[in-house]
Amino acid sequence: MTTIVHSIDYERLRKLHSHDERLIINVLTLILDEVLPDFDTIEANIQKQEWAEAAHTAHQLIPWVGMAGLTSLENELRTFEQVAKRNPNADDIRSAWYQFRAGLDEAIPLLQQELTNLEGKR
Repeated sequence: MTTIVHSIDYERLRKLHSHDERLIINVLTLILDEVLPDFDTIEANIQKQEWAEAAHTAHQLIPWVGMAGLTSLENELRTFEQVAKRNPNADDIRSAWYQFRAGLDEAIPLLQQELTNLEGKR
């Protein structure tokens, strides 16, 4: 399996938010405080083998991952959504989820650091 190193796509992050640091701070705060717990819902759906619900929640969260500038993770979440929608194989679904989740866990400290850096500028 290929290991992907996730990072923030700063160019996309700034472009999406019109280079407005205050807006980026607000979005990152919202994602870290309010959106991240929603990924636990997907985890619960997977444990219950509720594939359609997991795919639906993933679909709702894809834009948030993109708004954080996590382009590679956005693509992985999109892949998970498609696997959960179209492939009833539990192992394939779990594999796609765990790959995404490992990347998300890697990216959270990056988002926290970026938020700290931006808040320090203010």
